[in-house]
Amino acid sequence: MKKRFNTKSLVLLGLLTALVVIFSTTPIGSIPIGPLVITLNVIPVAIAAIALGPIGGAVMGTIFGLFSFLQCFGIGVPSPMGEVLANINPVLAFVQRVVPRALDGFLVGLIFKGITRIKSLRGYYIVTGVISALFGLALFMSAMMLVGYEKGNKYNMSADMYDLMTSGGLIFYICAFVTVLCFVIGYQIVSSKKLSRTQVACSVTGFCTALLNTIFFMTALVLLFGNTEYMKEKIDGRNILLFIVTFVGINALFEMVITTIVSGAVGSALAKAKLISLPSDESDSKKSKKNKK
Repeated sequence: MKKRFNTKSLVLLGLLTALVVIFSTTPIGSIPIGPLVITLNVIPVAIAAIALGPIGGAVMGTIFGLFSFLQCFGIGVPSPMGEVLANINPVLAFVQRVVPRALDGFLVGLIFKGITRIKSLRGYYIVTGVISALFGLALFMSAMMLVGYEKGNKYNMSADMYDLMTSGGLIFYICAFVTVLCFVIGYQIVSSKKLSRTQVACSVTGFCTALLNTIFFMTALVLLFGNTEYMKEKIDGRNILLFIVTFVGINALFEMVITTIVSGAVGSALAKAKLISLPSDESDSKKSKKNKK
């Protein structure tokens, strides 16, 4: 039994690695949406975390990070920023590209395990509500960034929008209202039983994969290269949080949507094919068998 599981794991890792290679070395893994480019490399990480747990997620995250690092040297789809960072310090560029992705895969594996161990349906509803609140807040902030962009400068905000975003009280109450509203909407949608536990667990894992990838990647970028002239020019003396939101906000939002949908669909398919098992689903099936008897 253990040997068969290991064989399936290796086969799945091989398939997911092949996807990362294709996404990293061809335009297939980059979806242009206007001026934006959305990467699909987080999807194999999410699927590995769902099917193989934290270790599998960490392995796939490391593979993603390695190919991302190779892009700094023009191998595969070129990364202009990666090339600059590699020229500044290749060791730090390696850390910034690989470590966040490995950590992301490991943590979302733990997140998936934690979600599948929730026994009460209300717990699932609450988790989905929280994710809906985070997504709604990200959508709202991204919309604000789009409205506030100065024409001709992708990473800058108009003075009026910057004043609003740094106003403190007003923006806090607006964001709090949006967060609560989206929590209620997400909770109601899932509690209406339109989504199964498997779909919820896999979709939440996909969302967290894209979200944490962005947070870890940008945090490492600021911490490791924030004092360089290149990053100082990008940040331009602005609030770090606003810099991150304006720098990757829209891209990250699309990645969250795509990864959430694909992970939910693929994870559900893997569960139906008995390639992964969810404790909650097993307990539900046992209950249904008892009721039939």
